[in-house]
Amino acid sequence: MLSSIIRITVLMWADVLAAFAIWMMMTYLTNVWKIGFTHAAAIVNFFWGIVLIMPLALQFLVDTIIGNYWMLLLSSFAYSAVSSSFAPILKEYN
Repeated sequence: MLSSIIRITVLMWADVLAAFAIWMMMTYLTNVWKIGFTHAAAIVNFFWGIVLIMPLALQFLVDTIIGNYWMLLLSSFAYSAVSSSFAPILKEYN
């Protein structure tokens, strides 16, 4: 019983932390990058939609085609490629 209460509490705090991160992203886009509020909201909504839908599509791919090991390798490569491609863009704003 106690472990389920702790698990629920941790998940609730994780949700609060995710909402705070999205709010900070909205604040960063409007204040630092000087993007309009509606454009920043569109970026955040698109990001949040991708975050919620992507696990379903990727889980289907992992289960049917790729496998766990190759998906881990592919996602690590994709993260490295995307994060390194944003470095020159972010340099312009600093």
